[in-house]
Amino acid sequence: MKWFVPFFQLLAVVIIFGSEVHAQIETVGVATTTITLSICGNSLVDSSEDCDVPGETGVYSTTIVGRQCTPTCKFGPYCGDGILQTQFTEECDDGNNTSLDFCSATCKIEPAGSGGGGSSGGGGGSGGGERDLGDTQISVTGIGYPSQTINFLLDTKSIGSVRANSSGRFEFAADASPGTATLGVWAVDSAGKRSITLNNTFDVTQGAVTNVSGLILPPTISVANPNVIPGSIIAITGQSIPSVKVDVHFNNSEIVESVTSGADGKYTLNFNSTRLRNAEYTIKARSVSGVAPLLTQSSFSTSLQLFVGVDGRATSPSDLSRDGKVNLVDFSILIFWWQTAGGDSNPPADINGNGRVSLEDFSILLFNWTG
Repeated sequence: MKWFVPFFQLLAVVIIFGSEVHAQIETVGVATTTITLSICGNSLVDSSEDCDVPGETGVYSTTIVGRQCTPTCKFGPYCGDGILQTQFTEECDDGNNTSLDFCSATCKIEPAGSGGGGSSGGGGGSGGGERDLGDTQISVTGIGYPSQTINFLLDTKSIGSVRANSSGRFEFAADASPGTATLGVWAVDSAGKRSITLNNTFDVTQGAVTNVSGLILPPTISVANPNVIPGSIIAITGQSIPSVKVDVHFNNSEIVESVTSGADGKYTLNFNSTRLRNAEYTIKARSVSGVAPLLTQSSFSTSLQLFVGVDGRATSPSDLSRDGKVNLVDFSILIFWWQTAGGDSNPPADINGNGRVSLEDFSILLFNWTG
């Protein structure tokens, strides 16, 4: 038999016996996840889209009204978007399609005195006020090699040079044409070694000074002899910005060694080539300053090639004596290191590079035996 108690009767019981009844109400929370789908091409402008017009390609427009939608549902480039786009022959872009404000409705510069800026020829005046747009310049600040000459290129043409001070800092200014420009900076260190050309591309604003700051010239790098006798010390030298850590990278950071540059920016890293196998290596350097996580790194230097082996050429890994032959001398070296485990680095006789000297290495040595 099932019992059924109407709600009003139950309520009455609770009221009558309220002193003996303890009611507890629990609220059960329900976790929900809301997913907003953004589908480009459904003719609906979703939250992450600027537009959604299937069939448009986002080609350049000369008006704000004529701007088109790109295949990724973003507004395409147009005159009046406030971005100077010289690839579309824009000479200026003041964010509108209004003429007589020194930038025409089609993004062409309106010369001072031509009526730009709301001037008028009436009212008994002087025919409209002329407005000086000011100089169009770039201003460059950065740090390079102390007391060395810093050279500047604008769109691959030399525009001058300046000497860095004793701490490596330099400032430079030059006239420029409005539009997209590429600035190149390079120097020759105190040993006559040329740096790479550090290039930066940016837009130059008409009638204003465009500031380019924070340039850090990458280090130079050189070795006395790229042909390395196995086991010898490789002196890697160069010049960087002063008093910073210089990281030298071997084969795309397979090995990274560090040294600190002096107050004059010069550095020397004496690297023990026993850590290198008989092979060809690429080395390059960059400067690192600051403390993690706020580190500042320069671009990499030029790359150099090292050839480790007999007469600078890589020999067989079985040639443990590095004499160009695989014979009893190499066998003796193998036996000396037999069953040795490498720990943090492989033993010198670990031919196959598995961290120990064993039967596998002996088999490889016999296969390459020359006598």
